[in-house]
Amino acid sequence: MATHAIRHLPEKNPPREKTVEISVQNKEIHVTFNGEPKPFWLGKGADEEVRWVSTGDLDFLVDFKDDSPFYESQFSQDSPVSGLVRRNILPNDQRLYKYTVWVGNKHLDPGGGVKP
Repeated sequence: MATHAIRHLPEKNPPREKTVEISVQNKEIHVTFNGEPKPFWLGKGADEEVRWVSTGDLDFLVDFKDDSPFYESQFSQDSPVSGLVRRNILPNDQRLYKYTVWVGNKHLDPGGGVKP
């Protein structure tokens, strides 16, 4: 009599893209991560990326200036995904990278970080 091994399929991996939402309410920019007004955090070991999205079809610019954890330093509604964290960036859950979100002439500096 032949026996059949039960094969367990691996669980589906969590999504690699983490969403940061940009909106304007009462003439003020709001940036949320996981629905909360806080900095984003990415897991470098999980190959996570940021996708900036706007409500109401807003034109926006995300600018990391001189200190981006990504290979690029600017993102917009036309190029909203960060890509992977640069290889030479060491994860540090105590360090926030400063960046500015621009919508028209208004801006906000929410910050973001890279964890292991």
